[in-house]
Amino acid sequence: MPTLETQIRFVKGIGAVRAKDFARLGLITLNDALFDYPFRYDDLSQTLSIASVVPGQKITVRGTISAIENRASNKNRRMMITDAIIEDGTGSIKAVWFHQGFLAKTLKPGTVVSLSGKVDDRYGLSLVNPVYEVIGKQMGVKHTGRIVPVYRLGGALTQKTRRLAVDAAIKSINEVVEWLPQEILHRENFVGLHEALTQMHFPESMDTQATAVRRLKYNEFFLHQLLHAKARRELKRQKASVIPFTEQVVKDTVATLPFELTNAQRKATWAIIKDMGRDEPMNRLLEGDVGTGKTAVAAVAAINAAASSWQTAMLAPTEILAGQHAETLQKMFGDKLVIAVFTRTKRKVGGKEVTKKQMLDALANGKIDFVVGTHALLSSDVLFNRLGFIVVDEQHRFGVKQRKALKDREGDVDGIPHLLSMTATPIPRSLALVLYGDLDRSILDEYPAGRKRIETHLVLQKHEKPAYERMRTEMDAGRQVFVVCPLIEESDALGVNSVNEIYAIFKKGPFKDYKLGMLHGKLKTQEKDEIMGQFSKGEIDMVISTTVVEVGVDIPNATVMFIEGAERFGLAQLHQLRGRVGRSDMQSYCFLHPSGDLLPLSRSRLNAVVASQNGFDLADKDLELRGPGNIFGTDQSGFEQFQLGTYADRDLISVAKDDAKTILDTDVDLNQWPELRDRVHEYIDEIHFE
Repeated sequence: MPTLETQIRFVKGIGAVRAKDFARLGLITLNDALFDYPFRYDDLSQTLSIASVVPGQKITVRGTISAIENRASNKNRRMMITDAIIEDGTGSIKAVWFHQGFLAKTLKPGTVVSLSGKVDDRYGLSLVNPVYEVIGKQMGVKHTGRIVPVYRLGGALTQKTRRLAVDAAIKSINEVVEWLPQEILHRENFVGLHEALTQMHFPESMDTQATAVRRLKYNEFFLHQLLHAKARRELKRQKASVIPFTEQVVKDTVATLPFELTNAQRKATWAIIKDMGRDEPMNRLLEGDVGTGKTAVAAVAAINAAASSWQTAMLAPTEILAGQHAETLQKMFGDKLVIAVFTRTKRKVGGKEVTKKQMLDALANGKIDFVVGTHALLSSDVLFNRLGFIVVDEQHRFGVKQRKALKDREGDVDGIPHLLSMTATPIPRSLALVLYGDLDRSILDEYPAGRKRIETHLVLQKHEKPAYERMRTEMDAGRQVFVVCPLIEESDALGVNSVNEIYAIFKKGPFKDYKLGMLHGKLKTQEKDEIMGQFSKGEIDMVISTTVVEVGVDIPNATVMFIEGAERFGLAQLHQLRGRVGRSDMQSYCFLHPSGDLLPLSRSRLNAVVASQNGFDLADKDLELRGPGNIFGTDQSGFEQFQLGTYADRDLISVAKDDAKTILDTDVDLNQWPELRDRVHEYIDEIHFE
């Protein structure tokens, strides 16, 4: 008898070859198949008698095959057509399949079938390429005559094969433990987990599917809120490194900056320094649009820490971004701090390359004040002398893993480090309190003096000429251009196709006289670094990239951002991409180029970006316009990517937050709910807190 841990290859009708296609989707066991939900449904539930069908209807009929044969097409002798006649006692209808000659052997006369498809009457009443299902002794159907789930596919997988695996998983659904406390199930009127999973895959109606989705969304939000609140409470029970305010050092630092801090930067810096002077661990989120100076705020706080011999570690999501931060800090503060960069491929101290051993020794001996790195810093052989401050860029998790993984030579005798998370993704005001209400937040909502407003234009199809002229004018003047392409479809996960296409069009056409570079997910780290290095030095006029590759390097000389397929991005994403230019006192431009005709909603969204340069207002607008869509896009690093839930489900998030608080107020260790406690531990393993 299969269990949920049974591998999909052992399911009857699937086998080892098809299992490889499942594996490409990340699905190995029946449990994996059970928790990989349909992305839409086809309503094939209208079952009619053959006598009552009407051309143009999408229907299901049940009947017996009275005749079936293969024949060659009159127009193309190589095309195999299978014709069948189906009768149900009220009449008969023809079924026609193309290129499926095997059906004549599979569906023999006398076989009772259920067929779903669109009724055609060009050659007499017929169903063209209908979905078919043999009706055995049991009358239940999975592929016809009902609301049918549609799943993502890969390789040679079919929807029937996907449903076969899910059907096998649902037979073992009793192994799934109901972990939600009974009081919540009753209070919120949720269906049980078994019922929710069954109705999610094979709903009896769209109402039962909606009920299932509500329960499964709540699961995601409740775990998210429970862990946020639990981590926060546990943090408050711990002692932190007390880092005093060294007033003169901070004043001297601010006075020698090549720019004047904005009021928002001053307020944020003071809030952080005050937090770090307490023995309670800081857990602060610093929000600010691209270009509002988050790094400078973190650096001033790090200089204050270094004045008392405390070290700072900054975690960046990519090697490119880590290198950029280290270079910026070296230029601005290299005379005040010993700054290092430590990634898988880069190791520098004070701008000079070192060996891994030299780097590890310098960290452990306290010779490095501020190290910027990727997850290489979380390796077990990395030890600090006195780590007091952790800065995490573009991450919104709880910092639990980072705090534990970044080890101090003395253990925790000095207390645990303070944590500052930074993000350029604006969180809508209406969501911030619900999602992160218990997190201290500082918002940078001012730009440095001298920055010009970025001119933003909607460039419709066949009206590109003025935009292209502006791009050429800027490059002729020695300035540079970013072109960002979307991911076209799920199978193009690395964005190679779209980048190659735009590169080819631009290289042959409007920009054939300029030096172009390409960035996409298939390039090796070294290749990406070379391209971005050339772009930084001005050796490339235009870089064409996907958002999968971090294009956040600081190129003050770039004055144009051209966004291809702009309607495919969330407003927050568009705003962040726009923020890659306008980073100097030169006038900059952003062109939003949709990939086709715009629907009214898409036009409204793009016009909102044209009209507003405030990221928080745009995030609110996106929430209002897109409703349940994921306003942060699919590749915003840092935000928890819920499988079903979205940030538009504010009411459900709010309920989950209240329920999490009630549960933890009753029993913070969850011993009263052992199933919930176990699920929380599993969840921690699943998300890794990275």
